[in-house]
Amino acid sequence: MPVPSARPAASVALLALALLAAGCSSGSGSPAGAGGAPSASVAAPSAASSPPSPGQPSSPGPSSAPTASGSASESARTPAPGASSRPPAAGGAVASCRSDQLTVAQADPGVGAGQYYAELVFTNVSAAACTLTGYPGVSYVVADGVQSGNAAVRTTGTPAPTVTLGPRGTAKAALHDSNGVGGYPPEECMLTPAKGLRVYPPGEKAALFLPWDTEHCAGPTVHALTVGPVQG
Repeated sequence: MPVPSARPAASVALLALALLAAGCSSGSGSPAGAGGAPSASVAAPSAASSPPSPGQPSSPGPSSAPTASGSASESARTPAPGASSRPPAAGGAVASCRSDQLTVAQADPGVGAGQYYAELVFTNVSAAACTLTGYPGVSYVVADGVQSGNAAVRTTGTPAPTVTLGPRGTAKAALHDSNGVGGYPPEECMLTPAKGLRVYPPGEKAALFLPWDTEHCAGPTVHALTVGPVQG
Protein backbone atom coordinates (compact mmCIF):
# COMPACT_ATOMS: atom_id res chain seq x y z
CA MET A 1 0.00 0.00 0.00
CA PRO A 2 1.45 3.37 -0.86
CA VAL A 3 2.38 5.68 2.09
CA PRO A 4 0.25 8.84 2.22
CA SER A 5 1.94 12.10 1.47
CA ALA A 6 2.69 14.46 4.37
CA ARG A 7 1.75 17.53 2.33
CA PRO A 8 -2.03 17.38 2.90
CA ALA A 9 -1.47 17.10 6.65
CA ALA A 10 0.80 20.10 6.63
CA SER A 11 -1.80 22.10 4.71
CA VAL A 12 -4.45 21.26 7.25
CA ALA A 13 -2.16 22.35 10.07
CA LEU A 14 -1.41 25.66 8.38
CA LEU A 15 -5.12 26.30 7.83
CA ALA A 16 -5.87 25.66 11.51
CA LEU A 17 -3.17 28.11 12.56
CA ALA A 18 -4.57 30.75 10.21
CA LEU A 19 -8.08 30.39 11.63
CA LEU A 20 -6.75 30.65 15.18
CA ALA A 21 -4.86 33.83 14.37
CA ALA A 22 -7.94 35.37 12.75
CA GLY A 23 -10.05 34.60 15.85
CA CYS A 24 -7.53 36.25 18.15
CA SER A 25 -7.40 39.34 15.91
CA SER A 26 -11.23 39.85 15.89
CA GLY A 27 -11.55 39.60 19.76
CA SER A 28 -8.98 42.28 20.52
CA GLY A 29 -11.73 44.91 21.50
CA SER A 30 -12.43 45.62 25.17
CA PRO A 31 -15.42 43.65 26.42
CA ALA A 32 -18.21 45.49 28.37
CA GLY A 33 -17.48 43.85 31.69
CA ALA A 34 -18.96 44.74 35.06
CA GLY A 35 -15.86 46.73 35.97
CA GLY A 36 -15.50 48.50 32.62
CA ALA A 37 -15.69 52.27 32.24
CA PRO A 38 -19.03 53.63 30.86
CA SER A 39 -19.26 54.74 27.29
CA ALA A 40 -18.51 58.39 26.57
CA SER A 41 -21.98 58.76 25.01
CA VAL A 42 -23.73 58.62 28.46
CA ALA A 43 -24.04 62.22 29.72
CA ALA A 44 -23.59 63.10 33.39
CA PRO A 45 -26.84 64.20 35.19
CA SER A 46 -27.39 67.95 35.18
CA ALA A 47 -28.32 69.98 38.26
CA ALA A 48 -31.93 70.35 37.02
CA SER A 49 -32.33 66.59 36.85
CA SER A 50 -30.50 65.77 40.07
CA PRO A 51 -32.11 62.99 42.05
CA PRO A 52 -34.33 63.98 44.95
CA SER A 53 -33.22 63.74 48.54
CA PRO A 54 -34.08 60.53 50.34
CA GLY A 55 -37.72 60.52 51.50
CA GLN A 56 -38.81 63.47 49.31
CA PRO A 57 -41.16 62.67 46.41
CA SER A 58 -40.05 63.83 43.00
CA SER A 59 -43.37 65.65 42.47
CA PRO A 60 -46.27 66.25 44.86
CA GLY A 61 -49.05 63.77 44.36
CA PRO A 62 -52.59 63.72 45.62
CA SER A 63 -51.34 62.57 49.01
CA SER A 64 -48.84 65.41 49.43
CA ALA A 65 -49.19 67.87 52.32
CA PRO A 66 -51.37 71.00 51.77
CA THR A 67 -49.76 74.28 50.84
CA ALA A 68 -49.16 77.01 53.42
CA SER A 69 -52.12 79.06 52.15
CA GLY A 70 -54.37 76.02 52.35
CA SER A 71 -53.33 75.41 55.95
CA ALA A 72 -53.94 79.05 56.88
CA SER A 73 -57.38 79.03 55.29
CA GLU A 74 -58.33 75.87 57.13
CA SER A 75 -57.12 77.37 60.40
CA ALA A 76 -59.16 80.52 59.78
CA ARG A 77 -62.30 78.47 59.18
CA THR A 78 -61.87 76.42 62.35
CA PRO A 79 -62.39 78.54 65.49
CA ALA A 80 -60.57 77.70 68.67
CA PRO A 81 -62.64 75.88 71.29
CA GLY A 82 -65.01 78.31 72.99
CA ALA A 83 -64.28 81.11 70.52
CA SER A 84 -67.07 83.10 68.94
CA SER A 85 -67.19 83.81 65.22
CA ARG A 86 -68.64 87.17 65.98
CA PRO A 87 -67.16 89.36 68.78
CA PRO A 88 -69.68 90.80 71.28
CA ALA A 89 -70.26 94.53 71.74
CA ALA A 90 -67.84 96.29 74.05
CA GLY A 91 -68.61 95.28 77.59
CA GLY A 92 -71.57 93.23 76.38
CA ALA A 93 -73.81 96.28 76.89
CA VAL A 94 -76.98 96.98 74.90
CA ALA A 95 -77.22 100.52 73.53
CA SER A 96 -79.79 103.01 74.84
CA CYS A 97 -82.93 103.42 72.76
CA ARG A 98 -82.93 106.30 70.30
CA SER A 99 -86.10 108.23 69.56
CA ASP A 100 -86.14 106.93 65.99
CA GLN A 101 -86.31 103.37 67.34
CA LEU A 102 -89.47 104.02 69.35
CA THR A 103 -93.15 104.81 69.14
CA VAL A 104 -95.30 105.97 72.06
CA ALA A 105 -98.96 105.46 72.87
CA GLN A 106 -101.37 105.74 75.80
CA ALA A 107 -102.80 102.67 77.48
CA ASP A 108 -105.25 101.91 80.30
CA PRO A 109 -106.71 105.43 80.73
CA GLY A 110 -108.93 105.99 83.73
CA VAL A 111 -110.57 108.85 85.60
CA GLY A 112 -111.77 109.26 89.16
CA ALA A 113 -112.21 111.97 91.76
CA GLY A 114 -111.15 114.69 89.34
CA GLN A 115 -107.96 112.85 88.35
CA TYR A 116 -106.74 111.22 85.15
CA TYR A 117 -104.45 108.17 85.01
CA ALA A 118 -102.84 106.38 82.08
CA GLU A 119 -99.65 104.71 80.98
CA LEU A 120 -97.24 105.86 78.32
CA VAL A 121 -96.16 102.77 76.38
CA PHE A 122 -92.90 102.80 74.43
CA THR A 123 -92.48 100.19 71.68
CA ASN A 124 -89.16 99.31 70.07
CA VAL A 125 -89.89 99.25 66.33
CA SER A 126 -86.27 98.61 65.30
CA ALA A 127 -84.55 95.29 64.58
CA ALA A 128 -82.07 95.70 67.46
CA ALA A 129 -82.52 95.49 71.21
CA CYS A 130 -82.09 98.71 73.19
CA THR A 131 -82.55 99.95 76.75
CA LEU A 132 -84.51 102.66 78.55
CA THR A 133 -83.51 103.99 81.96
CA GLY A 134 -85.12 106.81 83.91
CA TYR A 135 -87.87 109.30 83.23
CA PRO A 136 -89.35 110.49 79.96
CA GLY A 137 -89.93 114.19 79.41
CA VAL A 138 -93.61 115.04 78.84
CA SER A 139 -95.53 118.22 78.09
CA TYR A 140 -98.74 119.30 76.37
CA VAL A 141 -98.62 121.04 73.01
CA VAL A 142 -101.21 123.16 71.23
CA ALA A 143 -102.11 123.14 67.54
CA ASP A 144 -98.92 124.83 66.34
CA GLY A 145 -96.65 122.53 68.38
CA VAL A 146 -95.90 125.11 71.07
CA GLN A 147 -95.70 123.82 74.64
CA SER A 148 -98.76 124.54 76.74
CA GLY A 149 -98.43 124.82 80.52
CA ASN A 150 -95.67 123.30 82.61
CA ALA A 151 -93.83 120.11 81.76
CA ALA A 152 -94.60 116.98 83.76
CA VAL A 153 -93.10 116.67 87.23
CA ARG A 154 -91.19 113.49 88.03
CA THR A 155 -92.74 111.33 90.73
CA THR A 156 -90.55 109.97 93.51
CA GLY A 157 -90.38 106.75 95.48
CA THR A 158 -90.36 104.40 92.47
CA PRO A 159 -87.14 102.66 91.36
CA ALA A 160 -85.87 103.48 87.88
CA PRO A 161 -84.49 100.20 86.51
CA THR A 162 -82.83 99.70 83.14
CA VAL A 163 -85.39 98.05 80.88
CA THR A 164 -84.23 96.14 77.81
CA LEU A 165 -86.59 96.21 74.84
CA GLY A 166 -86.11 93.57 72.18
CA PRO A 167 -87.61 94.10 68.72
CA ARG A 168 -91.34 94.89 69.29
CA GLY A 169 -90.66 94.94 73.02
CA THR A 170 -92.43 97.50 75.24
CA ALA A 171 -91.88 99.51 78.40
CA LYS A 172 -94.24 101.84 80.23
CA ALA A 173 -94.27 104.93 82.42
CA ALA A 174 -97.15 106.07 84.65
CA LEU A 175 -98.88 109.32 83.63
CA HIS A 176 -101.15 111.38 85.88
CA ASP A 177 -103.00 114.69 85.52
CA SER A 178 -106.00 116.48 86.87
CA ASN A 179 -109.21 115.77 85.02
CA GLY A 180 -110.23 119.20 83.79
CA VAL A 181 -109.84 121.82 86.47
CA GLY A 182 -109.37 118.99 88.97
CA GLY A 183 -110.19 121.07 92.01
CA TYR A 184 -108.08 124.08 90.99
CA PRO A 185 -109.79 127.47 90.93
CA PRO A 186 -110.70 128.18 87.30
CA GLU A 187 -108.59 131.35 87.19
CA GLU A 188 -105.56 129.40 88.40
CA CYS A 189 -106.19 126.34 86.21
CA MET A 190 -106.62 128.34 82.99
CA LEU A 191 -108.21 125.36 81.20
CA THR A 192 -106.71 125.22 77.70
CA PRO A 193 -107.30 122.92 74.68
CA ALA A 194 -104.32 120.76 73.66
CA LYS A 195 -103.59 118.64 70.61
CA GLY A 196 -101.38 116.08 72.22
CA LEU A 197 -98.27 115.31 74.21
CA ARG A 198 -94.64 115.89 73.32
CA VAL A 199 -92.68 112.96 74.74
CA TYR A 200 -88.91 112.70 75.06
CA PRO A 201 -87.64 109.16 75.69
CA PRO A 202 -85.17 109.02 78.62
CA GLY A 203 -81.85 110.63 77.69
CA GLU A 204 -83.06 111.75 74.24
CA LYS A 205 -83.32 115.23 72.74
CA ALA A 206 -85.56 114.26 69.84
CA ALA A 207 -89.24 114.17 70.80
CA LEU A 208 -92.09 111.89 69.84
CA PHE A 209 -95.62 113.25 69.36
CA LEU A 210 -98.65 111.55 70.88
CA PRO A 211 -101.92 112.91 69.41
CA TRP A 212 -104.56 113.58 72.07
CA ASP A 213 -107.36 116.14 71.84
CA THR A 214 -108.00 117.17 75.42
CA GLU A 215 -108.09 120.10 77.86
CA HIS A 216 -105.64 120.69 80.67
CA CYS A 217 -104.71 123.26 83.26
CA ALA A 218 -102.13 125.52 81.62
CA GLY A 219 -101.80 128.07 84.43
CA PRO A 220 -98.18 128.98 85.28
CA THR A 221 -98.56 127.90 88.92
CA VAL A 222 -100.18 124.54 88.17
CA HIS A 223 -98.06 121.37 88.17
CA ALA A 224 -100.77 118.74 87.92
CA LEU A 225 -99.08 116.68 85.18
CA THR A 226 -96.71 114.04 86.55
CA VAL A 227 -94.77 111.10 85.07
CA GLY A 228 -93.02 108.11 86.61
CA PRO A 229 -89.85 106.27 85.58
CA VAL A 230 -89.88 103.69 82.82
CA GLN A 231 -90.79 100.19 84.01
CA GLY A 232 -90.67 96.82 82.31
